[in-house]
Amino acid sequence: MKAYVLPSQVVIHPFGDPVAQSMIGNRTLAEHQEKVLAEAGLEVVRVADAGEVSEGSFLLTYDDVFFTRRVLCDLVKQARQQKQSLQCGLPADSLLVERTESLQDLGAAGDEGERLAMYRLYYLHGQEPPTDAADLQTRMDKAQPLRARFKEKILQMPAPPHIAGFVSYPHPLTSSVVIHIRHWVHLLWANQLSVQIRWVETVLDHKTWTLGKLLAGAGRALLTGRWSRAGYLWSLLGRANRKGKHCTVHPTATVEGCLLGDNVKIGAYALVRGCLIGDNVTIEDRANIYFSVVGSDCFISKNSTMVFCAGYPNSDLCVNGIQSCLFGSRCAMTSRVWVVDLKAQGQPLVMHQGKLQPIANKLLGACFGHGCFAGLDVTIGQGREIPNGTVLIRPPGDILRKIPPDHPPGVPTWSIDGRATTAADTEKK
Repeated sequence: MKAYVLPSQVVIHPFGDPVAQSMIGNRTLAEHQEKVLAEAGLEVVRVADAGEVSEGSFLLTYDDVFFTRRVLCDLVKQARQQKQSLQCGLPADSLLVERTESLQDLGAAGDEGERLAMYRLYYLHGQEPPTDAADLQTRMDKAQPLRARFKEKILQMPAPPHIAGFVSYPHPLTSSVVIHIRHWVHLLWANQLSVQIRWVETVLDHKTWTLGKLLAGAGRALLTGRWSRAGYLWSLLGRANRKGKHCTVHPTATVEGCLLGDNVKIGAYALVRGCLIGDNVTIEDRANIYFSVVGSDCFISKNSTMVFCAGYPNSDLCVNGIQSCLFGSRCAMTSRVWVVDLKAQGQPLVMHQGKLQPIANKLLGACFGHGCFAGLDVTIGQGREIPNGTVLIRPPGDILRKIPPDHPPGVPTWSIDGRATTAADTEKK
């Protein structure tokens, strides 16, 4: 069976990249689609329009659709059994859909009384190829809704109640994912989900390795006297890593539940948990990286902290405390760049189609385009996108540059237009 991929003409801002070149889980979306489709035994054909489709029955999607192996394999299985046109849907009441549906323009349907969110992932059954775009659209409109194989567990992540306004932040644990990538927030969410998706695929593809890790975790828990569910989990996480070639991890570093590329270097007392780390990444001493995707050739300096973030390749992500942000390539992020990641009231707002629009996900930072620089003490509002090449710095007048040699000792001093100023100087004026 052939799988045809049509162009969507979607461009992701602020990067300016065609959606197929967007990075998800350290792969482009195009590479991800082709890998998943090929693993399902499908021949991938990218076409410019419906006139290039040469089959009567085929799988169809667009270059802006992110889907996982579990969803696709279920669609292919059902297509071969039912011999009718099908459109993929996920339960509309699931946390996954609730968390990611903003700005996607999803369709809606019902299946045996269950509400479904419908995605542009089809199996179209027929005797002859579509004659034109209108014929193809008619076939898509007539496709029957199919509830993809779906199961999720809700992970409650602790939150500071007086800051966040809630005691925990729910996160959907599932490998049945479909997202229309129309905006940078979709890229961020797909990257956040890609860690668990990649782990499910790793477990399915390496069953012997998985069994060995499970037994090793049990043995460690028994030897250390931590024979409880929590003790076993922590023992297992410390061994549930897959490392590429020539990785260097300091003996005092803690690496748990991570997939490391080649030539990764992790320094002393660093903590890296639940991450996808690309090739040639350097993570220096005492850095803390949680549930994030770090692109190849990135550098993370000492004491940096990143949570639920994603970075394109070849950036310096040296930020001491940042959450739910997306970074393009060639970014230079220095320490003490602050991003507001939670609104006290109301929904986060992002720019989409020329206006600010609300999204459902409360925990959201900002997006930095390719080649951005952010300097000392820069504060950025929630949901903002920073254009490519932007240089953000502290106001020069706030930085002391002129300090007279006869400046009086012990006198409180501040900067006005870069000059050391005291109360006496202000009174003189």
